[in-house]
Amino acid sequence: MGKALVVGCGLVGKTIALDLMDEFDVTVMDPNEEALDSLKEGKITKLRQSAVDANALAGAAKDADVVCGVIPSQLEGDVQKQIIEMGKNYVSPSGFLHSKGLDELAKKHNCTCVFDMGIAPGMSNYLVAKGGAMLDELDFGCIYVGGIPDKLDPPFNYRTVFCLEDTMNEYVFPARYVEGNKVKEVPALSGLEEVDIPGLGKLEAFFTDGLRSAADNVKGKFVAEKTMRWPGYVDKINTLKAAGCFGKTPVTVNGKEVVPIDVTTEVLRPLWKLRPEKGDRDLTVMRVIAKGPKGDKYVTYMWDLVDKFDEKQMLHSMARTTGYPCSATAKAIAKGIITEKGFLAPEALVRNDKFHEYLMSELAKRNVVFKTSQLIQEK
Repeated sequence: MGKALVVGCGLVGKTIALDLMDEFDVTVMDPNEEALDSLKEGKITKLRQSAVDANALAGAAKDADVVCGVIPSQLEGDVQKQIIEMGKNYVSPSGFLHSKGLDELAKKHNCTCVFDMGIAPGMSNYLVAKGGAMLDELDFGCIYVGGIPDKLDPPFNYRTVFCLEDTMNEYVFPARYVEGNKVKEVPALSGLEEVDIPGLGKLEAFFTDGLRSAADNVKGKFVAEKTMRWPGYVDKINTLKAAGCFGKTPVTVNGKEVVPIDVTTEVLRPLWKLRPEKGDRDLTVMRVIAKGPKGDKYVTYMWDLVDKFDEKQMLHSMARTTGYPCSATAKAIAKGIITEKGFLAPEALVRNDKFHEYLMSELAKRNVVFKTSQLIQEK
């Protein structure tokens, strides 16, 4: 049995650790005692240490065959660099923000690393790139994705399912998309459209900066990612933005300087917190569309996912759908299904058919099921 180290024991880290347990001796590293205590499984070794401590990380990772990094983005740069310099295989549902130079480093140290391998980024990039690879040319590739409450929850109809600060910034920074094989920008929250999801009904979708590495790696006439929410959400956020609540320039209140977006974040944090103990449940909804010519036909590929809160494990859907692609990829590396060396984006794996079959099978076993469909038309 191989050895795996999971760095970080939040909701996603815990999900990954539990999923790796049947195939690895798992060690979880986190400085938070309460987080580690939430892991009740006796088979998992718990280290109450911070990965930011280079000596502690070196000791924890020394014997690991694969390391999964699940820590805040502002901390992960030095951590993933150290792991790679140790020659360890590495998988993370993030990593893009600190990826510069790491591909060459991973090749130098002969290790296989996959970053941004969660749900979005992750399966989002992977599937839109997979669709493009199955076509002669990608005319239209669009990712629609969102984590939402399973029922309307006025006034915002929203609960947070990942880092609130990252969510708030998505509404401020311009969104990158691809048009005519070139990267362009549009304002966040623009491009509003309606999407009809079977079994749920109508959601609204809008541009956010979610393509990450796919903006550079997936070529097409149009490639984009849009976030989905229950209808009416964008109007409410735009009202807050118009009032200056998302501003980043300090203002003076009662003689003290405050940053509006920081205040707004803290005001919204308790209002938007998902509380499973009080009956709150989340959904992860994704639709990926890829269309273009293929031989003498015009083909549309589509993947649909509606994933629900896990009642048995009391586990957020977003934790499941983010954690399981990461753990499946870690297993694929350990099994020799992925052998390429480097610091790889999900879209770099689309031509590995064996990995595709393994990944989709592993997700389906955990009830993360992408319903696939295709439409074939004459040109």
